[in-house]
Amino acid sequence: MDTDRITDLVASVSALMERFERRTQQIEGSLQAAHRQLHDLSQQLPETLRRAADTEMQHLQDSVVSAVDAGIGQSVSIYQTRLETSGQDVRQASHALAAQIHAARTLHRHLLWKVVGVCLASLALIVLGGGWLSSHYYDEIRRHQLSAQLLKAYDAADVTLCDGRLCANIDPKGEAFGDEDQYRPVRDRP
Repeated sequence: MDTDRITDLVASVSALMERFERRTQQIEGSLQAAHRQLHDLSQQLPETLRRAADTEMQHLQDSVVSAVDAGIGQSVSIYQTRLETSGQDVRQASHALAAQIHAARTLHRHLLWKVVGVCLASLALIVLGGGWLSSHYYDEIRRHQLSAQLLKAYDAADVTLCDGRLCANIDPKGEAFGDEDQYRPVRDRP
């Protein structure tokens, strides 16, 4: 019966570990995918912002040139101010985005270390628990093994109950044991 309980316990621990490993792999895959996406975005973002800024600047320059050609000198200074403001806004936005990407990378590293720490702690607990269970059940098996040997000897001996007391068919010719040779071997059952 103890072996069934041990087997059930080992099966439960194994199922728990499988679920934990699957969940850890899912989390790790999600984190890696998020990391790749962030990396790709961080690689593409400066170029995209530069192109957008270049396009916007070219558009504004063309607008300024046409306004100057039309004789609207005052509009040129307004457009230049807007252009400079737009450039500053784009720079500020790219700096803010770079800071967010850096924060996301830091968060990703922290999450990864936490997952690794939880996995290692769980593995250590499982190993320690398994060692303790092995030791405990090894001692139990040894203890019951001695009881089993004694029961085998009782079963092989020719003994019975006589008015609530144990009676034995002893071998009078057998070797005597004890300090005063008071013990004799019990005959085996016929």
